[in-house]
Amino acid sequence: MEAFTDKDICAREEWIRLGGPSEAWRKAESNPMRKPWIETIDGWLRHAFVREDAVYDHYSAKYQAKTAVGKIVYLGLYLLPGILVFVVVNVESLFRWELAVTGWSARYVQYAWVLIITFGWHILVPFVVLRYVDKLRFRESCAFLGLNRVDWRGLLTVLPVFMVGFAVISLPYVNYVAPVIQDWTKTISLFRIPSYSIFQDTPENIYSFPPIALLFLGIGNFLGEELYFRGYLMKKSAFLGEANWTVNSVLFAIYHVWQVQQTWPMIGLVLLFGPLMKLRKDLWVMVGFHFFVNMWMAYGT
Repeated sequence: MEAFTDKDICAREEWIRLGGPSEAWRKAESNPMRKPWIETIDGWLRHAFVREDAVYDHYSAKYQAKTAVGKIVYLGLYLLPGILVFVVVNVESLFRWELAVTGWSARYVQYAWVLIITFGWHILVPFVVLRYVDKLRFRESCAFLGLNRVDWRGLLTVLPVFMVGFAVISLPYVNYVAPVIQDWTKTISLFRIPSYSIFQDTPENIYSFPPIALLFLGIGNFLGEELYFRGYLMKKSAFLGEANWTVNSVLFAIYHVWQVQQTWPMIGLVLLFGPLMKLRKDLWVMVGFHFFVNMWMAYGT
């Protein structure tokens, strides 16, 4: 049994004197059945929602950024591809030059940039860095990123729960919270989405491309972004500790700087991405959740 000093007893008495626990709380605390019930419920919830993954934990602990420079670099990598898209698409003078050089339409120049970022940056860069900086072979890189493991329990049980929860929360959020943030973004000219952008809410938006083009966009968007942000960067920024899940979600939302007026107002909903990865540690669960979120925000709300 743990021994208590006179100092501990005095501190507890002072806490009670100042209005510490209620009488009901003290009775519950002294109830011998209380802790087994709590432990039973906690154990059930952990069994239902939490997935342990020794491989994930190994790569996260061993390959997270260790030096001050490394930590700054990997946090910067969260935002760098979004800044690049903002420059090449939203800076109109540069974008007009791109149209003149390529002779393509505005829609397909943007489509090309989306493919370059989602496939070239989000998918290729992690493999290149893991190979030549972290010295991992291709199979090890796949294990690092989570491509070779599927959490079927997460896909079939936990993911549907998060989908329902997201749908329920999103309805009041998009009506009462998002408009406030969106109104603020509209006051800043830098955040304006150009009229020619495929991310505008118009018939010519990103979902109006032919099916085969949408297939590649989907792979790049759902798999590419999740592989980069959750499969790769979340392990590299594991030095943040418990804050890693929140920081990852926030930086993921901020990264969409080329469509600030659409994405930043949803930052409260995007915060659900990090906790789901924390619970399941599975890339494919996140890909499924990402797909659902995009479809729900485009058509469900």
